Amino acid sequence: MKTSSVKKELSEKWLLLAVLLSNTASAMIWPVTTLYMTGSLHQSYTSAGLVLMVGALISILGSFVGGRLFDRWDAHKALIIACSIATVAAVGLIVWNGWPEFAIMIWLLNFGGGLISTLVNAYATTVNGKKTRVVFNNIYIVLNVGVVFGTLSVGYIFDYGFTWLMVIASALYCLLLLISILVFNDPNQIVVVTSDNQPKIAEESDLSATKFKITPLLAWIGALLFITYLSYILWETIMAPHMRSLGLPTRNYADLWVINGVTIIVFQKFISNWANRHPYRISVILGGVIFASSFFFMIFAKEFWQLVLVFELLTIGEMLESPQVPAWVAQVTSPAVAGQAQGFVSMMISSGRVVGPIYAGLMMDNGLMNQLFLSVFGVMLVVLAGLYWISIRGVKPSN
Repeated sequence: MKTSSVKKELSEKWLLLAVLLSNTASAMIWPVTTLYMTGSLHQSYTSAGLVLMVGALISILGSFVGGRLFDRWDAHKALIIACSIATVAAVGLIVWNGWPEFAIMIWLLNFGGGLISTLVNAYATTVNGKKTRVVFNNIYIVLNVGVVFGTLSVGYIFDYGFTWLMVIASALYCLLLLISILVFNDPNQIVVVTSDNQPKIAEESDLSATKFKITPLLAWIGALLFITYLSYILWETIMAPHMRSLGLPTRNYADLWVINGVTIIVFQKFISNWANRHPYRISVILGGVIFASSFFFMIFAKEFWQLVLVFELLTIGEMLESPQVPAWVAQVTSPAVAGQAQGFVSMMISSGRVVGPIYAGLMMDNGLMNQLFLSVFGVMLVVLAGLYWISIRGVKPSN
């Protein structure tokens, strides 16, 4: 009896739809977490900060677990479980949104979100017919479309009640769960077709043979992710009060994020087309330098138009760096550890988001705003120098 083995493939369009749904739903929840806790639940800002910090730590755990499940178990079942956890948490926020139930549901959502993020990125490395970096560029664009949709929804719906936001977010997670059940598959499996056209599922025996190891190059990439997102979280935490201290209205802060999202949606294709013609180290390190320089210029920005220019500088650096990094990691690691490799990316991002608010708070409490900007600028330049040195020594990047 003759047999043939055919790899089950996932269409990129379904992957991008999953990214859109998960990030739109998430962006309808995280912007109002602090607002709801302090305004409706009458908790302190310290309590809100602790909830967010614990949530980020739980997200790191979710990323770690998601990577292991993708590589060593059944990626399809893992994604279904992840989407189910997120759906249950979102629905739970409709019913149990008092204190402390609200915090518990948010943490459950963080765990599900960490799982989903890592699993989706790992799935992106399995899409055939396109370069991995192109797939991640498209994910980055769609991710930001979801953030724009979600945050705009918050602006229009939150005044009608927190519950309505959660109802819509729950519906999006339910749709994501349905898609994960019907469309996704386990990329670690092959379909064995016999001569009588009867398919059988067989595991690829060599997928568990390779262990994920943090090489010097991966360590420097991880350091860059850590300091990048430690810096980026400053815009989500301290920039609003900083702008108020400059005498600018709160609406200007919201305007910056709209401009950020629109810039990414409109120009990402042009920037990614340039980046795709160059080695990863060029686009990532150039993007990192531009991103870092924005914090140096923040010291001198006092007017709104100046802040817009600085934020646009940060956005350009982000567009060059962020979508290229997970693709670079996928290139320098074995497909057999794709889940753990992308979990490493998610974990370093979340780690930066955990430390960033704490570090920023300590600096602000001591009146060291300019020193805060200078410190992240300096550390990022050091990390970028180390990454460039190790990349030209140990790894020959390819396009």
